[in-house]
Amino acid sequence: MADQEPTTGELSRLIQRVEGRIGDLSLEIRELAAEWRAQIAAHALLGQRVGHLETSQADQETRLRLVEQDLAGRKEAAEKSRRANMWIATAITVAGLVVTLVFNLLGK
Repeated sequence: MADQEPTTGELSRLIQRVEGRIGDLSLEIRELAAEWRAQIAAHALLGQRVGHLETSQADQETRLRLVEQDLAGRKEAAEKSRRANMWIATAITVAGLVVTLVFNLLGK
């Protein structure tokens, strides 16, 4: 009795259960593959975004350096202009004093 072979019906039910489990596993594998593809696509997109951000950061740093250089040049030009204006104002004041002295001396 212990060595009884399964009946055709039992084998058929066993095969159906195995086929059902294989179908379930196949579905899970497809879902897993779809998820992996999505993860790979997300990773590629993220890598692309990081590349764009790095490029953008480099561009912004270049612009910042150019703005800093321009600002330094403008500051230097403003300082030169201020000094030149100071010398012009001093010269006008001295010329005014000389003219006033000459008129005072000639007027007496």
